[in-house]
Amino acid sequence: MNRTLQTTLLGATGGFLGFVLSEFLVPQTASGGFLGNLVSTALWTALLMLPLTLVLLAGENLLGLRGRWSRGLAQVWLPALLLGAFSGAIAQFIYALGLMAGTPGRLMRALGWAIMGAGVGLLLGLNDRSMTKALRGALGGAAGGFLGGLVFDSFTALRFGEDDTGTVARLVGLTILGAAIGFMLRLAQEFFKGAWLMGTGTGRYEGKQYILGKPAVTVGRSDANDISLYHDGQSPMQAGTLLQRGRHWHWEGDTILINRQPQTRAELHPGDRLTIGQTELVFQQKGKTASGCVPVPPLELTASHQTVPFPAGFQHLSVGTEGELRVEGAGIQARHATITAQPDGTLLLQAQAPLELNDQPLAAGRTVPLRPGDLLKLGDTEFALIKSERLPVKS
Repeated sequence: MNRTLQTTLLGATGGFLGFVLSEFLVPQTASGGFLGNLVSTALWTALLMLPLTLVLLAGENLLGLRGRWSRGLAQVWLPALLLGAFSGAIAQFIYALGLMAGTPGRLMRALGWAIMGAGVGLLLGLNDRSMTKALRGALGGAAGGFLGGLVFDSFTALRFGEDDTGTVARLVGLTILGAAIGFMLRLAQEFFKGAWLMGTGTGRYEGKQYILGKPAVTVGRSDANDISLYHDGQSPMQAGTLLQRGRHWHWEGDTILINRQPQTRAELHPGDRLTIGQTELVFQQKGKTASGCVPVPPLELTASHQTVPFPAGFQHLSVGTEGELRVEGAGIQARHATITAQPDGTLLLQAQAPLELNDQPLAAGRTVPLRPGDLLKLGDTEFALIKSERLPVKS
């Protein structure tokens, strides 16, 4: 699922939970007078912002490389409550001033929601110890809060029957408000990011991303690191640091594999693959192109009766009884499929004859990604594509 869509759904979930909390804990009738309304609104927005912030932070941990899903939750709940109350009080104050000045109430309320959205983004960035991410988050959160607030204000006027006190309207409106904040938060981070790491391979970090938003980013198994690889038992507690010098990023620390070569210090280029313990991360940088092709790791096709290693440095291989990758078995064609290495080190499989990939039929002519761990059935024989421990054969 697309990362932006995931964050939007998380925001919607946070907005829904905020509705549940505020609906049961805060009376929906006016408290009386300016001060009473100020206090009531402050409490209401505090209870809205708390679950929204916690859900978005837990989602950031799950979708990114920050470690445990619960990381940072104990540190942000109190600031979320206080900042939510503050934003609500400010919003109510601005709303009252707007009414006295004749400014449309809808616009003033949207500005109030923008303050709350900015607070959510600010807390998420500060929890990652990055002022850059905090400012981007505040910008995205403010935009999402403002747009979502306009939509929310439209729903508050809806009534479903004579006895309806606006409960359904608040439910829908606050869910949309949370979704808008989540969407704009992700959009702002993605739009402004300059460099990032992306998990690859077949492990628990595949497809997970960490945006490099400060000059020094620590990596290791410990939760004290910015990038926490706590699932990887072979990763050091403190593996090293990604350092930004001008427009360039460097690795400094323990010896790791960078493009399959042991390195303790190295300048990073887009497409470079960093292997830390059992985890493989790809470095990417906006505005720069890869300096060269990323080598494919040593691979082999293995079945019960044969193991066929891939040649080193290959670009294009045919697989079959007469292919460069020669395999034997009933029903296997002379050139049953082709495997192509991409510049970023990934593989593409093109079926030349019908086959199965991970128990799913693949018609002749179709092209799909191929990854270590995939099961490839040619004719009656099933092969596993695995990373090889032995040296690749020379092509």
